[in-house]
Formats: sequence, C-alpha cells, structure tokens
Amino acid sequence: MSCASKNEAGKNDPIYRAAVVDRFVDDQNLMEEVLGFNRKIIAAKYVQKLMVGRVAVNMTEIDSFYNEHKTEFKRKDDEVLVLVFKKLNKNTAIKIKTTLDRNALDSEKTSEMISKNKPERAVFKRRSLKEGLSKRLFGVKKGNSLIIQQDDGFTVFYILEKFNKGTLKDLVFVSDEIQAKLLAIKNHQLKEKIIDSLGVEYAKP
Repeated sequence: MSCASKNEAGKNDPIYRAAVVDRFVDDQNLMEEVLGFNRKIIAAKYVQKLMVGRVAVNMTEIDSFYNEHKTEFKRKDDEVLVLVFKKLNKNTAIKIKTTLDRNALDSEKTSEMISKNKPERAVFKRRSLKEGLSKRLFGVKKGNSLIIQQDDGFTVFYILEKFNKGTLKDLVFVSDEIQAKLLAIKNHQLKEKIIDSLGVEYAKP
C-alpha cells in the first residue's frame, strides 16, 4: 500500500472525519502536540537509518563473552535434545523409528531418511512438558526413539542427548542468545553515540 493510499484510508476513518467536522483538528495545542510527535518519529527513524549495517558480532566476541560469563549458562532444569519428525502417518513413523533404532545416526540409511523427512532439532525442559510426555522422553535412552500419536498424526522423537540440571550449556546451544545480547548492547551504544554526535553538531548556537 502506498503512502497516499494509507493517508486516504486515515482520512476516511469516521472518528477522524468527526474531528474534522467539529474543527477539533484546528486546535493549536493539538497541532503542536501532533507536530512534536511527528518530529520524534522522524528523529528516531533517522537514527535507525544511520545505524543500518554498522553493527555486527563475530564468533571471537561470542566466544569471549561465553568464557567470561559461563556461570550464566548453567541449566535450571533437566533437558533432553531430540530430533522431532512431525505429522507422519503410522507406517512412515514406524519406518523412521526402525531405521533410527537399527542404524547409527551417521549411517547412510539414517542420513538418507533424515534428509528426506527433514526433522526439527529441539531442546525440551522437563518441567515444560506434560507429565506423560516428560516421563516417556526422559525414560528413553540416548540413541533410541519413541512414537507418539497426536491430533495431526504420529510424531517420532529421537533422543540425541540428555543433560542434568546444573550442568553447563555448551557454546553451540547459547551462541544465538549471546549474539542477540551483544547486538543489543552494540546497537544501544551506537544509538547513544549518534544522538550525542548529532546533538553537538546541530545544537542551536
């Protein structure tokens, strides 16, 4: 939708039209408030424009942050890492389970089956699961699988790894979280720097 069409849609709003008819839009205090609001939006959008492409986080920074803050990444609950095959018919689910249980994860048969069915990799916390599912998932040994019937078909869970509460999460499990945190910090710092710089350069004499 173009800016023009958006503006027309706003003008056709019945409440806005009522305000026009009542000449409420001519109120000077309201106009000053609207102008001030618009200035803030333009200023914020301008700063965002100046920030584009200027912030990045590399793996060295992520690794350094992880090593300096390892205690923040201890598990607060038992966890299980699984491959999840969703929305399967019964025969496909049984075939996947049989292939997983009889072959190594890196075997040709397993690799072909995984590539074909595109499972999701997921981590589940014990307390976040319903009791029945929790008992079944945490009751299966690493390297084994189970089938669960659900409303949208059958789901196969393959247990990749189990982790106890209090153990340290490996970097691979928290790198995205660290990257997001570092990006947020850098963006905030850059935003403050730009605002300070513009404030000095364009301050009234």
